[in-house]
Amino acid sequence: MTDIIFDLGGVLLDLNMEGVGEACKRLGINPELFFVKTPQGGLDEGSSTVCNGISASQAITAYQVGMMTSEQFLTLVLKHSDENVTREMVIEAWDACLGTIPRHRLDMIKELRSRGFGTHLLSNTNDLHWEKIKQRCFSDEGYTCTDLFDHVFVSHEVHLAKPDPEIYRHAVRQIGSPASQCFFIDDSEVNVAAAQHEGLQGAWLDITKKDHLHDILSPFLS
Repeated sequence: MTDIIFDLGGVLLDLNMEGVGEACKRLGINPELFFVKTPQGGLDEGSSTVCNGISASQAITAYQVGMMTSEQFLTLVLKHSDENVTREMVIEAWDACLGTIPRHRLDMIKELRSRGFGTHLLSNTNDLHWEKIKQRCFSDEGYTCTDLFDHVFVSHEVHLAKPDPEIYRHAVRQIGSPASQCFFIDDSEVNVAAAQHEGLQGAWLDITKKDHLHDILSPFLS
């Protein structure tokens, strides 16, 4: 049996990275407090990815791996923002990247489970986003995480973030299958390459291609 491991943002969840920049500009918040372009030479050690070509700032990486609480994160951003910026405004800008998970993607996961595949989630995320996503994208659609995934690995809970090799090793150990039987899907080429280096199968999802996730999963669904 193959175990299929899904990234969240960019693979299941639609992202609106432009929306973050627009919200930050409108609210007087420096967007580089949140996200930066991935250096051409690759990520610095200890950095984490957001999506293809975009990485987390040092503060966000710390927040993603649970080294910073939500209150500490908000306080840090407020410290570097205009005086009139409020806690609620920071949350608004921070959440601007979150889109929705189209229902058909959730239904595909249920179909895979009905065919005997293990399905798992492996995401670089944070407490504020994760709680909102669980409510808006899963609960409001009538699903719970346990309906969809055998294991959920979110960076702020496991204290590791992609592309750190240890997060893939941790996932494989918990899943209990050989790495070669785990098929990992991510919209960051860096993350896919790191997984493949640890022996997992991998597929890069190109967010510019319509229904690319369906194309990737079609061999399992046919």
